[in-house]
Amino acid sequence: MSVWSFTVFWVLAALGVFGLWVTLLILGPNRMFRGTAVERAYFAVTETLPEALERWMRSGVGDALAARAERVWNALFGRRNPIIQIFGVVLYWTGLAVFFAQVAPYIPNRYVASWQWVPIGATLAANIGSYIAACAADPGVVTAENVDTACQVFGYDHLLYFERDCRTCLQRKPARSKHCSACRRCVQMVDHHCIWLNNCVGLGNARWFLCFLATFSIVCVYGTYLVGTVILELRHVHGLADGAVIWDELGEPVQLSFKSSVLYLFDGYPLLAVLFVLLLVLTPAIGIFTAYQLRITALGYTSNEETKWLNISDAVNDGVVFAVRDHEDAPHETIQVIEKEDQTDDARPRRPISHLRH
Repeated sequence: MSVWSFTVFWVLAALGVFGLWVTLLILGPNRMFRGTAVERAYFAVTETLPEALERWMRSGVGDALAARAERVWNALFGRRNPIIQIFGVVLYWTGLAVFFAQVAPYIPNRYVASWQWVPIGATLAANIGSYIAACAADPGVVTAENVDTACQVFGYDHLLYFERDCRTCLQRKPARSKHCSACRRCVQMVDHHCIWLNNCVGLGNARWFLCFLATFSIVCVYGTYLVGTVILELRHVHGLADGAVIWDELGEPVQLSFKSSVLYLFDGYPLLAVLFVLLLVLTPAIGIFTAYQLRITALGYTSNEETKWLNISDAVNDGVVFAVRDHEDAPHETIQVIEKEDQTDDARPRRPISHLRH
């Protein structure tokens, strides 16, 4: 057995690239990364690269075939579709299978007591249960039957939300709702469309989504810890602790450092290595995203609304947001955006807004 297998190296390298891709899909759309390298990389992967590929296809295979490929792509990924959801579920259960096959037999060990199977089982049950609930629950779809009730849940602030009809659904649009192009329906208090749930996250299932994220973060952190303890245990089981010596392909003795002993184990336990690297890559991304979602929930708004507030903040900084009265004797002001080129011609009484509280 070599200290480090060339094949295992490239498998783990490919896994690292895959993990970074998933990280971009998770973190890239969130406005906490607005203007950062994460957002730029996300748009490069999801917009710039596909557009370049489309141009290449049109020049190489013709417009007709490229247009057909684009329609197939939009059908698969531009509409509600279970492909990514199935992929995520398969990846999750494959990871669990590897855990129970190569990690569970070494628990308990000198680092982990047997009683920890209780929180392991409880966390997995809560995580799987909340995921199923988030996928299956109605996120708050607005229908002709419930639109009147939905419009009474939240008031219109005449800043982010106004009384109007959805141009697609052709029915009243409740405050804090949004039309989802993937689901082709309006959803109350929508946060975002989650490809991993194949469902929107909205008023009806947000609590299950947050529970899933919180427990999944625990699964990732706890799983990384447990796999790490098993790797340390295997060093003792195979006599690789305390500066063990092995022989390479040329018959030369090699004294193993801690790092070398771990790589040596990875060569013999490639699935364990894959699970460990995947957890190392995904855990920070899941943790950051969970912290972000919990933060905006505690502040009382959604990621969709945060985007709107950021746009309004930019407008305030540009000096185009005003508190406007329709006439001098009007009892109420409304907050409106008046572009600079229109401000001279707009004679309505107004005062500039220099900051917003939300």
